[in-house]
Amino acid sequence: MSLRRVVRAARLLLCALVAAAASARAQDSAAVRLVFFDVGQGDAALVISPEGKVALIDAGTAEAGLAGRLRRLEIDTIDLVVASHAHADHIGGLEAVLRSFPARAFLDNGMPYTTATYHRLMRVVGSLGVTYLAPVARTIALGSVPLRVLPPWPRATSQNDGSVGIALEFGSFRALFVGDAERYELSYFLTLGVPPVTVLKAAHHGARNGLTTEWIAATRPKIVVISVGAGNTYGHPDPVALRYYSALGASIYRTDRDGTIEIRGHADGSYEVETQHARQETVR
Repeated sequence: MSLRRVVRAARLLLCALVAAAASARAQDSAAVRLVFFDVGQGDAALVISPEGKVALIDAGTAEAGLAGRLRRLEIDTIDLVVASHAHADHIGGLEAVLRSFPARAFLDNGMPYTTATYHRLMRVVGSLGVTYLAPVARTIALGSVPLRVLPPWPRATSQNDGSVGIALEFGSFRALFVGDAERYELSYFLTLGVPPVTVLKAAHHGARNGLTTEWIAATRPKIVVISVGAGNTYGHPDPVALRYYSALGASIYRTDRDGTIEIRGHADGSYEVETQHARQETVR
């Protein structure tokens, strides 16, 4: 092959690579990113809008070291922090996160708790001047991604059944986060109107009391993400719950097996899934 042809072929290859990179960037900019962190027996999920706005829903325990992981994702500001409820496996890591990143607003379930972890967190929220949002019915705009707040069950006597929920909608792509809600609160959420979703963060780490047949029939998720620790003493996820999710034909992802899970959702309802342990799925 002549030198001219080699140079021409190299130029064509370079153009193709540049076009592919531009296409990938355009695809990412048109997607909402959901990152479910592997924090052991706990919950921590990140939502990044196409415009780069950030919401953090729970942060695992203090030992999970979530602040460092957020830095590696080049997060510099958090627009909304959500504490679904006050158990340490959900809020234990939030103090370090709030001390490490500017945060614009903080939403919790509005149910005071007796633990030192809870009281330290609320003192930090107050001392840093983060705007506190009460868990009332409202929609929060995360860039082009509306986050609908599902208020806690008014009759809740436990933190689990007093979890605040977040319903995300980006065109035809929908996701639902409900903390450790149990059957009574799930039934209450249904009265508020819960649509079928693309992604369901399994309630209460995949426990049997974190679903009902009515809940499954209403949400009909295509993907179920279970945030759970390997070899945990609670028996999570429950085999019965797994059978319910499997019967739907949903793809089940688990942080104890898949590690951190990232889902990119598009307004047309399509999505891609990548996991820390190389499991992948694309639906167009």
